[in-house]
Amino acid sequence: MFECLISAFVDEFPWLRPKKILFTAMMCCILFLLGIPCVTNGGVYVLQLMDWYSAAFSLMIVSLLECVVIAWVYGEERFSLDIEMMVGHKPHKWFRICWKYISPMVICFILLFTFINHEPVTYNGVEYPGWAIVIGWLMALVSIAAIPTVGTVMMMKKQGTFKERLLQCLRPDPLWGPIKQENRVLYRKSLEKHASRFKQLHVSGVDRIPSGASLSSAGNEIECLNTDGDLHV
Repeated sequence: MFECLISAFVDEFPWLRPKKILFTAMMCCILFLLGIPCVTNGGVYVLQLMDWYSAAFSLMIVSLLECVVIAWVYGEERFSLDIEMMVGHKPHKWFRICWKYISPMVICFILLFTFINHEPVTYNGVEYPGWAIVIGWLMALVSIAAIPTVGTVMMMKKQGTFKERLLQCLRPDPLWGPIKQENRVLYRKSLEKHASRFKQLHVSGVDRIPSGASLSSAGNEIECLNTDGDLHV
C-alpha cells in the first residue's frame, strides 16, 4: 500500500523521480507521526473508528468503481492487451470474468449487506459519542470525495454539451499509453485490433503514422515524429 502511494505521487509529479529516496523517507516520517495516536493507551479506539468506517465503505466503493472503469469503461479486452504488451501474454480468462462480472457483484452484495446491518461503532461494548461517529463518516467520505470532485473539474475543463464533455472524459487521454516511443507505436497499432470501449481518438507522438503502415515501417519513422517530450501515463 505504501508503494502504491509513492508510485502515485512520483507518476503524477515527474520532478520527484530524482528525489524518490528522499521523498520516500519524508513520507515514512509523516506516516509514522500520523500512526502515533493509534499506539497510545486509547489508540485502539482510534484504530477501530478508522477500520469501522474507512475499510467497510470507502474501500468497497473505490474497488467497485475500479472494476467498472477497467472492465466496462476502458474495456477488459483492451486492458488485457495492455497487460500482454507488458508481460507477453494475456491474463487468464478467469481474471477477466472476475473483473467484469464476479467482483462487481460480490462487492455490491457486501456493500448492501454492510448498509443493511450497519450499527454505530463500538469497542468492547463501549459506544462512541456522536462527534466521533461524525469523524468516522468524514474519514470514509474524504477518500471517496476525490472521485466526483476530480470528475467534475475534468468535465468543466472540456467544451461542448454535457454528453460531449462526458464522452471526452470517458475516452483515454492522448498521452495515455507506454512512456517509450517505440512502445507507443506498438500500442497505436494494437488499437486497430481492439480499442477501448470509448475509442481513443489520438495517441500523442505517433498519430502521423498512417493507419495502414506496418510495424517495421512505423518503427523507422519514430525519430521523425513530433513528440511531446517526456510522455507518461
